[in-house]
Amino acid sequence: LRSDGRAVAVGSNRCGQCEVPELERGVLYRSVAAGKYHTVLLRSDGRAVAFGLNSDGQCDLPELPDTVDYIQADGGSSHTVLLRSDGRAVA
Repeated sequence: LRSDGRAVAVGSNRCGQCEVPELERGVLYRSVAAGKYHTVLLRSDGRAVAFGLNSDGQCDLPELPDTVDYIQADGGSSHTVLLRSDGRAVA
């Protein structure tokens, strides 16, 4: 994660885990988490994006209500866990 809010990924990209999505104007990345073959980035607008191997749905992130943000993420071998601003965790 760069100081300007952009993310850079390097290394093996055999599952697309290094293909960082472009951001809309005014949105930055603020946190990064990685699983074995996937990456999760939290955005400054409270949303999250996941990319890479999705064989077990680890990149299928639930939609959020407008009043809730993602505040923390972590990735495992084939799963993703996200903490919401309302205190709920989703996996």
